[in-house]
Amino acid sequence: MTRINPKPAPANGHDQFEVVLEGHGRYVIDVSLPRRIEPGVKLPVVLVVDGNYFFDSVQVAVNGLFAEATASLGRHFMPASIVIGVGYPKAEGTLSTLVRRNFDFYDSWDMEDAVGLTLREHIKAYAAAEGQPELEVRAGGYEGFMAFLRDDLVPALAEHYPIDLKARHTLIGFSSGGYFALRALYDPKSPFSRYVVGSAAGGAPGAIENAEAAYAADHTDLAADVFLCVGAAELEGAWGANARFASNMARAAELFARRQWPSGRLAFETMNNEDHHSIVPRAIAAGLRSVHGTRPAVGVAIQAARPLTAVDAKGK
Repeated sequence: MTRINPKPAPANGHDQFEVVLEGHGRYVIDVSLPRRIEPGVKLPVVLVVDGNYFFDSVQVAVNGLFAEATASLGRHFMPASIVIGVGYPKAEGTLSTLVRRNFDFYDSWDMEDAVGLTLREHIKAYAAAEGQPELEVRAGGYEGFMAFLRDDLVPALAEHYPIDLKARHTLIGFSSGGYFALRALYDPKSPFSRYVVGSAAGGAPGAIENAEAAYAADHTDLAADVFLCVGAAELEGAWGANARFASNMARAAELFARRQWPSGRLAFETMNNEDHHSIVPRAIAAGLRSVHGTRPAVGVAIQAARPLTAVDAKGK
Protein backbone atom coordinates (compact mmCIF):
# COMPACT_ATOMS: atom_id res chain seq x y z
CA MET A 1 0.00 0.00 0.00
CA THR A 2 1.25 3.51 -0.82
CA ARG A 3 2.61 5.32 2.20
CA ILE A 4 1.26 8.81 2.74
CA ASN A 5 2.53 11.67 4.87
CA PRO A 6 -0.14 14.41 4.96
CA LYS A 7 1.07 17.98 5.45
CA PRO A 8 -0.81 21.30 5.43
CA ALA A 9 -0.73 22.96 2.03
CA PRO A 10 0.88 26.42 2.00
CA ALA A 11 -1.59 29.28 1.64
CA ASN A 12 0.36 31.09 -1.05
CA GLY A 13 -0.49 34.75 -1.38
CA HIS A 14 -3.26 34.66 1.25
CA ASP A 15 -3.10 36.88 4.33
CA GLN A 16 -5.72 37.19 7.06
CA PHE A 17 -5.99 39.64 9.96
CA GLU A 18 -8.52 41.62 11.98
CA VAL A 19 -9.28 45.34 12.10
CA VAL A 20 -11.71 47.33 14.25
CA LEU A 21 -14.14 50.03 13.13
CA GLU A 22 -15.52 52.13 15.96
CA GLY A 23 -19.28 51.83 16.21
CA HIS A 24 -19.33 48.74 13.97
CA GLY A 25 -16.99 46.19 15.53
CA ARG A 26 -14.26 43.77 14.44
CA TYR A 27 -13.79 42.62 10.84
CA VAL A 28 -11.80 39.76 9.42
CA ILE A 29 -9.86 40.89 6.36
CA ASP A 30 -8.65 38.33 3.83
CA VAL A 31 -6.22 39.35 1.06
CA SER A 32 -5.30 37.17 -1.93
CA LEU A 33 -2.61 38.11 -4.44
CA PRO A 34 -1.65 36.58 -7.77
CA ARG A 35 1.33 34.26 -7.33
CA ARG A 36 3.40 36.27 -9.79
CA ILE A 37 3.33 40.06 -10.06
CA GLU A 38 5.77 41.86 -12.33
CA PRO A 39 8.02 44.39 -10.56
CA GLY A 40 6.49 47.85 -10.49
CA VAL A 41 3.00 46.69 -11.47
CA LYS A 42 0.14 47.77 -9.26
CA LEU A 43 -3.22 46.04 -9.45
CA PRO A 44 -6.93 46.69 -9.13
CA VAL A 45 -8.98 45.32 -6.26
CA VAL A 46 -11.85 42.83 -6.28
CA LEU A 47 -13.58 43.37 -2.93
CA VAL A 48 -16.28 41.03 -1.67
CA VAL A 49 -18.43 41.80 1.34
CA ASP A 50 -19.50 38.88 3.53
CA GLY A 51 -15.94 37.69 3.13
CA ASN A 52 -16.46 34.99 5.75
CA TYR A 53 -18.92 33.41 3.31
CA PHE A 54 -17.66 34.27 -0.16
CA PHE A 55 -13.94 35.12 -0.09
CA ASP A 56 -12.84 31.55 -0.79
CA SER A 57 -14.99 31.31 -3.91
CA VAL A 58 -13.76 34.64 -5.25
CA GLN A 59 -10.08 34.05 -4.60
CA VAL A 60 -10.21 30.65 -6.30
CA ALA A 61 -11.83 32.23 -9.36
CA VAL A 62 -9.33 35.10 -9.52
CA ASN A 63 -6.08 33.73 -8.08
CA GLY A 64 -6.55 29.98 -7.75
CA LEU A 65 -4.49 27.22 -9.32
CA PHE A 66 -6.54 27.13 -12.53
CA ALA A 67 -6.31 30.91 -12.93
CA GLU A 68 -2.56 30.67 -12.41
CA ALA A 69 -2.20 27.84 -14.91
CA THR A 70 -4.18 29.59 -17.64
CA ALA A 71 -2.33 32.86 -17.02
CA SER A 72 0.97 31.04 -17.51
CA LEU A 73 -0.28 30.13 -20.99
CA GLY A 74 -1.08 33.76 -21.74
CA ARG A 75 -4.83 33.19 -21.37
CA HIS A 76 -6.30 35.71 -18.96
CA PHE A 77 -9.97 35.48 -18.08
CA MET A 78 -9.70 38.86 -16.36
CA PRO A 79 -6.91 41.26 -15.40
CA ALA A 80 -4.68 40.21 -12.53
CA SER A 81 -6.24 41.53 -9.33
CA ILE A 82 -5.92 41.57 -5.57
CA VAL A 83 -8.92 40.01 -3.86
CA ILE A 84 -10.08 41.50 -0.56
CA GLY A 85 -12.68 39.84 1.65
CA VAL A 86 -14.35 41.86 4.40
CA GLY A 87 -16.18 39.62 6.83
CA TYR A 88 -17.01 38.95 10.44
CA PRO A 89 -15.15 36.89 13.06
CA LYS A 90 -16.28 33.28 13.12
CA ALA A 91 -15.95 33.24 16.89
CA GLU A 92 -18.81 35.76 17.14
CA GLY A 93 -21.22 33.21 15.66
CA THR A 94 -23.86 33.18 12.94
CA LEU A 95 -26.28 35.38 14.86
CA SER A 96 -23.74 38.17 15.26
CA THR A 97 -22.93 38.01 11.55
CA LEU A 98 -26.60 38.29 10.57
CA VAL A 99 -27.20 41.26 12.87
CA ARG A 100 -24.02 43.11 11.97
CA ARG A 101 -24.32 42.71 8.21
CA ASN A 102 -27.92 43.92 8.40
CA PHE A 103 -26.64 47.13 10.00
CA ASP A 104 -23.59 47.55 7.74
CA PHE A 105 -25.23 47.00 4.37
CA TYR A 106 -28.40 49.09 4.63
CA ASP A 107 -28.94 52.80 4.93
CA SER A 108 -31.83 54.27 6.92
CA TRP A 109 -34.66 51.69 7.14
CA ASP A 110 -37.23 51.07 9.86
CA MET A 111 -37.82 47.50 8.58
CA GLU A 112 -41.59 47.85 9.10
CA ASP A 113 -42.47 47.08 5.47
CA ALA A 114 -43.22 43.54 4.27
CA VAL A 115 -39.64 42.80 3.18
CA GLY A 116 -38.19 44.27 6.36
CA LEU A 117 -40.49 42.19 8.52
CA THR A 118 -39.56 39.05 6.56
CA LEU A 119 -35.84 39.72 7.08
CA ARG A 120 -36.33 40.63 10.74
CA GLU A 121 -38.26 37.43 11.37
CA HIS A 122 -35.50 35.44 9.66
CA ILE A 123 -32.86 36.91 11.99
CA LYS A 124 -35.12 36.70 15.05
CA ALA A 125 -35.50 32.98 14.46
CA TYR A 126 -31.74 32.59 14.89
CA ALA A 127 -31.85 34.83 17.95
CA ALA A 128 -34.56 32.73 19.60
CA ALA A 129 -32.66 29.53 18.83
CA GLU A 130 -29.60 30.97 20.58
CA GLY A 131 -31.57 32.18 23.58
CA GLN A 132 -31.56 35.88 22.67
CA PRO A 133 -35.15 36.63 21.55
CA GLU A 134 -34.83 40.25 22.74
CA LEU A 135 -31.98 40.99 20.30
CA GLU A 136 -32.40 44.25 18.37
CA VAL A 137 -32.24 44.05 14.58
CA ARG A 138 -31.54 47.42 12.96
CA ALA A 139 -30.25 49.03 9.78
CA GLY A 140 -28.56 52.34 8.98
CA GLY A 141 -24.80 51.67 8.87
CA TYR A 142 -24.24 52.00 5.11
CA GLU A 143 -22.52 55.40 5.18
CA GLY A 144 -20.11 54.42 7.95
CA PHE A 145 -19.27 51.06 6.41
CA MET A 146 -18.74 52.52 2.93
CA ALA A 147 -16.53 55.29 4.34
CA PHE A 148 -14.49 52.62 6.13
CA LEU A 149 -13.89 50.72 2.88
CA ARG A 150 -13.23 53.83 0.79
CA ASP A 151 -11.26 56.11 3.10
CA ASP A 152 -9.64 53.72 5.54
CA LEU A 153 -9.32 50.05 4.63
CA VAL A 154 -8.37 50.11 0.94
CA PRO A 155 -5.89 53.02 1.29
CA ALA A 156 -4.33 51.28 4.31
CA LEU A 157 -4.01 48.04 2.36
CA ALA A 158 -2.35 49.97 -0.47
CA GLU A 159 0.47 50.79 1.95
CA HIS A 160 1.24 47.07 2.26
CA TYR A 161 0.16 45.56 -1.08
CA PRO A 162 0.67 46.65 -4.74
CA ILE A 163 -2.78 48.23 -5.10
CA ASP A 164 -3.39 50.94 -7.67
CA LEU A 165 -5.84 53.26 -5.94
CA LYS A 166 -6.72 54.89 -9.28
CA ALA A 167 -7.62 51.60 -10.99
CA ARG A 168 -11.14 50.39 -11.74
CA HIS A 169 -12.06 48.30 -8.72
CA THR A 170 -14.78 45.62 -8.45
CA LEU A 171 -17.38 45.17 -5.70
CA ILE A 172 -19.17 41.84 -5.20
CA GLY A 173 -22.24 41.38 -3.00
CA PHE A 174 -25.03 38.84 -2.55
CA SER A 175 -28.39 39.08 -0.81
CA SER A 176 -28.14 41.91 1.76
CA GLY A 177 -24.63 42.47 0.42
CA GLY A 178 -26.25 42.77 -3.00
CA TYR A 179 -28.28 45.69 -1.71
CA PHE A 180 -25.05 47.26 -0.46
CA ALA A 181 -23.54 46.91 -3.94
CA LEU A 182 -26.62 48.44 -5.61
CA ARG A 183 -26.56 51.33 -3.17
CA ALA A 184 -22.85 51.84 -3.88
CA LEU A 185 -23.52 51.90 -7.62
CA TYR A 186 -25.33 55.24 -7.23
CA ASP A 187 -23.01 56.62 -4.57
CA PRO A 188 -20.90 59.39 -6.17
CA LYS A 189 -18.13 58.66 -3.66
CA SER A 190 -17.98 54.94 -4.38
CA PRO A 191 -14.43 53.76 -5.15
CA PHE A 192 -15.80 50.97 -7.36
CA SER A 193 -16.72 50.98 -11.03
CA ARG A 194 -17.43 47.28 -11.58
CA TYR A 195 -20.28 45.57 -9.75
CA VAL A 196 -21.24 41.91 -9.46
CA VAL A 197 -24.61 41.74 -7.71
CA GLY A 198 -26.65 38.64 -6.89
CA SER A 199 -30.16 38.34 -5.46
CA ALA A 200 -30.25 41.69 -3.67
CA ALA A 201 -32.57 41.78 -0.69
CA GLY A 202 -34.14 44.42 1.51
CA GLY A 203 -33.73 48.13 1.90
CA ALA A 204 -36.29 50.82 2.60
CA PRO A 205 -39.02 51.01 -0.06
CA GLY A 206 -37.78 53.21 -2.89
CA ALA A 207 -34.27 53.63 -1.42
CA ILE A 208 -32.38 52.47 -4.51
CA GLU A 209 -34.75 54.41 -6.78
CA ASN A 210 -34.14 57.55 -4.71
CA ALA A 211 -30.38 57.08 -4.79
CA GLU A 212 -30.50 56.54 -8.56
CA ALA A 213 -32.64 59.65 -9.08
CA ALA A 214 -30.34 61.77 -6.91
CA TYR A 215 -27.31 60.58 -8.86
CA ALA A 216 -29.00 61.22 -12.21
CA ALA A 217 -29.99 64.73 -11.16
CA ASP A 218 -26.32 65.70 -10.82
CA HIS A 219 -24.61 63.49 -13.41
CA THR A 220 -24.90 62.83 -17.14
CA ASP A 221 -22.87 59.63 -17.12
CA LEU A 222 -22.15 56.61 -14.93
CA ALA A 223 -18.98 54.77 -15.91
CA ALA A 224 -19.79 51.36 -14.49
CA ASP A 225 -19.83 47.75 -15.67
CA VAL A 226 -22.69 45.99 -13.91
CA PHE A 227 -23.66 42.31 -13.72
CA LEU A 228 -26.98 41.51 -12.05
CA CYS A 229 -28.35 38.03 -11.51
CA VAL A 230 -30.96 36.01 -9.66
CA GLY A 231 -31.64 32.29 -9.45
CA ALA A 232 -34.75 30.92 -11.14
CA ALA A 233 -35.36 28.64 -8.15
CA GLU A 234 -35.57 31.66 -5.83
CA LEU A 235 -39.20 31.93 -6.87
CA GLU A 236 -40.08 28.40 -5.80
CA GLY A 237 -40.82 29.18 -2.16
CA ALA A 238 -42.72 31.78 -0.16
CA TRP A 239 -39.56 33.03 1.57
CA GLY A 240 -37.83 33.97 -1.67
CA ALA A 241 -41.00 35.52 -3.05
CA ASN A 242 -41.53 37.57 0.11
CA ALA A 243 -37.92 38.74 0.00
CA ARG A 244 -38.51 39.85 -3.62
CA PHE A 245 -35.14 38.72 -4.91
CA ALA A 246 -36.36 38.43 -8.50
CA SER A 247 -38.27 41.71 -8.63
CA ASN A 248 -35.44 43.58 -6.89
CA MET A 249 -32.97 42.47 -9.52
CA ALA A 250 -35.31 43.10 -12.45
CA ARG A 251 -36.07 46.57 -11.13
CA ALA A 252 -32.36 47.29 -10.63
CA ALA A 253 -31.69 46.30 -14.24
CA GLU A 254 -34.48 48.55 -15.47
CA LEU A 255 -33.25 51.51 -13.43
CA PHE A 256 -29.78 51.25 -14.92
CA ALA A 257 -30.89 50.50 -18.48
CA ARG A 258 -33.44 53.29 -18.82
CA ARG A 259 -30.82 56.04 -18.47
CA GLN A 260 -28.64 54.65 -21.26
CA TRP A 261 -25.53 55.95 -19.53
CA PRO A 262 -22.89 56.59 -22.25
CA SER A 263 -20.17 54.80 -20.28
CA GLY A 264 -22.38 52.25 -18.56
CA ARG A 265 -22.60 48.56 -19.42
CA LEU A 266 -25.19 46.15 -18.03
CA ALA A 267 -25.75 42.40 -18.10
CA PHE A 268 -28.76 40.81 -16.41
CA GLU A 269 -29.26 37.09 -16.06
CA THR A 270 -31.77 34.72 -14.50
CA MET A 271 -29.73 31.61 -13.75
CA ASN A 272 -31.61 28.37 -14.29
CA ASN A 273 -31.51 25.65 -11.61
CA GLU A 274 -30.03 28.00 -8.98
CA ASP A 275 -31.46 29.04 -5.63
CA HIS A 276 -30.40 31.74 -3.14
CA HIS A 277 -27.35 29.78 -2.06
CA SER A 278 -26.31 27.66 -5.03
CA ILE A 279 -26.13 30.71 -7.30
CA VAL A 280 -23.01 32.11 -5.65
CA PRO A 281 -20.10 30.29 -7.38
CA ARG A 282 -21.74 30.48 -10.79
CA ALA A 283 -22.53 34.17 -10.35
CA ILE A 284 -18.98 34.94 -9.28
CA ALA A 285 -17.45 33.26 -12.33
CA ALA A 286 -19.94 34.71 -14.81
CA GLY A 287 -20.05 38.12 -13.16
CA LEU A 288 -16.32 38.69 -13.05
CA ARG A 289 -15.94 37.80 -16.71
CA SER A 290 -18.90 39.98 -17.60
CA VAL A 291 -17.74 43.15 -15.86
CA HIS A 292 -14.24 42.71 -17.29
CA GLY A 293 -15.58 42.26 -20.81
CA THR A 294 -14.33 38.73 -21.35
CA ARG A 295 -17.56 36.75 -21.14
CA PRO A 296 -19.10 37.41 -24.58
CA ALA A 297 -17.19 35.51 -27.31
CA VAL A 298 -15.04 34.19 -24.49
CA GLY A 299 -12.85 32.06 -26.77
CA VAL A 300 -11.81 35.10 -28.80
CA ALA A 301 -11.22 37.13 -25.65
CA ILE A 302 -9.01 34.46 -24.11
CA GLN A 303 -6.93 33.95 -27.25
CA ALA A 304 -6.48 37.68 -27.68
CA ALA A 305 -5.41 38.31 -24.09
CA ARG A 306 -1.85 39.46 -23.47
CA PRO A 307 0.46 39.09 -20.47
CA LEU A 308 -0.28 41.65 -17.79
CA THR A 309 1.30 45.07 -18.17
CA ALA A 310 1.10 48.20 -16.06
CA VAL A 311 -1.55 49.56 -18.44
CA ASP A 312 -3.63 46.39 -18.13
CA ALA A 313 -3.50 46.57 -14.36
CA LYS A 314 -5.06 50.04 -14.40
CA GLY A 315 -7.89 48.95 -16.69
CA LYS A 316 -9.29 50.84 -19.61
